[in-house]
Amino acid sequence: MDCWGCLTDCPSEQQFDECLKKFEITCSPWLMFVDYVKDTWIIPHKEKNFSAWTNKVMHLGNTTINRYEIVQLFLLMLMN
Repeated sequence: MDCWGCLTDCPSEQQFDECLKKFEITCSPWLMFVDYVKDTWIIPHKEKNFSAWTNKVMHLGNTTINRYEIVQLFLLMLMN
């Protein structure tokens, strides 16, 4: 689903709105799915999960809260 990837990686709120419309058009045959995703995930959690909002906060490249993943990535970088 390219539309979902576009939606999650939008750099601005304006592009987010455009990608949301594209997502709705692409998934229009499944209206219940679109309504569920919008009402359950997109609208209530957009400030936490979508780049248009999360990239406004300095996170120094740390995009995960799982410490194990951070340590594993660091060790892999050291090995290479």
